[in-house]
Amino acid sequence: MSENVIIRFDQVTKQYDNDTVVLDHVSFEIERGKFYTLLGPSGCGKTTILRLIAGFTEASEGDIFFNGNRINHVPANKRQVNTVFQDYALFPHLNVYENVAFGLRIKKMNQADIDQKVKEALRFVNLNGYENREITEMSGGQRQRVAIARAIVNEPEVILLDEPLSALDLKLRTEMQYELRDLQKRLGITFIFVTHDQEEALAMSDEIFVLNEGKIQQSGTPTDIYDEPINRFVADFIGESNIVPGKMIRDFEVEFAGKMFECVDQGLHANEPVEIVIRPEDLEITDWNQGKIQARVVSQLFRGVHYEMLCYDEEQNEWLVHSTKKATVGDAIGLNFDPESIHVMRLGETEEEFDKRLESYDEVSHEK
Repeated sequence: MSENVIIRFDQVTKQYDNDTVVLDHVSFEIERGKFYTLLGPSGCGKTTILRLIAGFTEASEGDIFFNGNRINHVPANKRQVNTVFQDYALFPHLNVYENVAFGLRIKKMNQADIDQKVKEALRFVNLNGYENREITEMSGGQRQRVAIARAIVNEPEVILLDEPLSALDLKLRTEMQYELRDLQKRLGITFIFVTHDQEEALAMSDEIFVLNEGKIQQSGTPTDIYDEPINRFVADFIGESNIVPGKMIRDFEVEFAGKMFECVDQGLHANEPVEIVIRPEDLEITDWNQGKIQARVVSQLFRGVHYEMLCYDEEQNEWLVHSTKKATVGDAIGLNFDPESIHVMRLGETEEEFDKRLESYDEVSHEK
């Protein structure tokens, strides 16, 4: 294991009594000093991962490592992590200073050191001078900053954030995204952030883990996740996508919408059924006879920065198009795209399953 890895999950499963499996043999590594996001719909297991890291619950199977040491049974108060909860979990009867100082008082730190650390933590979150303010007098964004200050004042190696922006209005939520990202960079410590908001994850993260039904479907940078979705779930969940059935004829050549197209994908079996993804913004409107695909516009909406058109090609595949060009409902149009805009997806596989399948191809090829 690399020295830069701070947290590692090895085949971790979590099941409550005889209920549904919440996490199903999940493995991953978290590196120091990065901003990670656990992204997925409600009930996919992302908050369970946070609780396992924090020590609020124990794994049913598998091992969890922190700095190379197995921590499955290490109590929460002995772990170098702090959690910022969705409802902030602040003490309403204590002022800002006492909320931030609470953990330090539990450690029986002397008053001079508490004063210094609280002042520094509040400075980090731009709350200088708010020490005596009552929590009930604070706005939602200010309360969130207090919760973060309380987390960082204990100098943890990892901060866990469980949907801390969900209670804020849209404008404040966007502002806090910038503030959180900037804070993580200034602190230089590991943040693990839970959200079901795709735009939030893409904007803030160094690495994203996309979860569904207790499994990690795909992990990677925001660009990797958006441009190279591993399966239909990821493509649908991250942004808007056109997904049509196709066939991988050979390396760098794929068939869909009744035609053959050059692509940049390779490594699959010849004539293997696949799914094709092309993002709406990667489709260019042109004249009917100049397009790689011919389609007819059935609806159009103006979205402010672009027009959103719904079209059907001659094979009755549905195409969503984002364009600054305006069309007319009923128009026959051509759609153009680059080979790099075509992404070939494997049918219903997670990243781990796909990697194993490609390894089996290599093994068979080697044996032959």
